[in-house]
Amino acid sequence: MYKAIIVENDPMVAMIIQQFIERYGGFQVIASVRNINALRGILEKNVPDLILLDAHLPGETGIEFLQDLRQDQISVAIIIITALHDIGTIKKALELGVIDFLIKPFTYERFEMAINHFIQYHSFTTDVERANQETLDQIIIRNSGMPSFNSDERDIASVLPKGVSKITLKRILKATMEQNYYFSTEDIAKEVKLSRISTKKYLQFLHSLGYLKTEMKYSAVGRPTTVFRLVPEKEYLVAPFK
Repeated sequence: MYKAIIVENDPMVAMIIQQFIERYGGFQVIASVRNINALRGILEKNVPDLILLDAHLPGETGIEFLQDLRQDQISVAIIIITALHDIGTIKKALELGVIDFLIKPFTYERFEMAINHFIQYHSFTTDVERANQETLDQIIIRNSGMPSFNSDERDIASVLPKGVSKITLKRILKATMEQNYYFSTEDIAKEVKLSRISTKKYLQFLHSLGYLKTEMKYSAVGRPTTVFRLVPEKEYLVAPFK
């Protein structure tokens, strides 16, 4: 499970971000704060995987904090949230290594794209042992709409996160294509005779590529569950794994 911190001065926007994260699933929000001073206090005890950071905060701004963060060589992924279309701010944030921007007001679909990019980035920086052009293209040219893989088996293997095998992924893909519109981790785990935990890792990888979308399914009793559905127009993303 990924750890995240929300840094947003507007309580309503912070609540929406929290709801979007819960809807996406797989994240633990360890803190939601309204200024940089509070954020620094959290970081002294716990460095998250992701910070969703408002660029314009009272007192010290998000950009000023980013400058200090990079000078201190603290490695954490940042998604900038801003209401301004200020090219200067965006340029500075890019120079400081943010992985995505969300301009208010943003939709859940755009938020989901940003989180998918974070998961790809996190997988690349923590799980992939060898980088090649195909691997880098997934991160750098993620929105080009063009497939970035070739059919070389060694290149395909290097794109996969640690612990994800091509043979098992092929079985997972086949099972997802045989499901109805929505399906759960349990549905696929039963189909491929794999543990729920292992199956979830494969589904999250496919979700990070953009091949799967997630939604929350609510019932009269019990907690909501995450369900998946295919994104047919993104099938080219998984073609090398079939």
